[in-house]
Amino acid sequence: MAVPTTTRTGASSTSWTLFAGVLILIAGVMHLLTGIAAIAKRDVFVVDADEIFRINLTAWGWIHVVIAALIIIAGIGIVTGKAWGYLTGIVFAAVSVLANFAFASMYPFWSLVIIAVDILVIWALAKQLARD
Repeated sequence: MAVPTTTRTGASSTSWTLFAGVLILIAGVMHLLTGIAAIAKRDVFVVDADEIFRINLTAWGWIHVVIAALIIIAGIGIVTGKAWGYLTGIVFAAVSVLANFAFASMYPFWSLVIIAVDILVIWALAKQLARD
């Protein structure tokens, strides 16, 4: 007797996918808030003359806003179950880790929180991709 099998035609939506999608959307909002605060030149950032990466605070703000837009687009793709959302989510989360590593000298705690969220997103999406 033949055993019936199921065939997946698109991206499956599991609890890990939803977890990663919501988490990456949260990371995108966190980037957006960081970018807005940096563009507005809020006094929450430590700007020192001895910075390793010599980019002014406004430029960092715009970098965070662009990353936020890309991450939010990827998050919407993940939550809606689009196949392109998984890989773009991993790529943009990795870009976010690198950007926050460079930004950590100006706002260390916030950068470490976003890096932790991004690592969770990469783990959840990689787990989902390995499953598919």
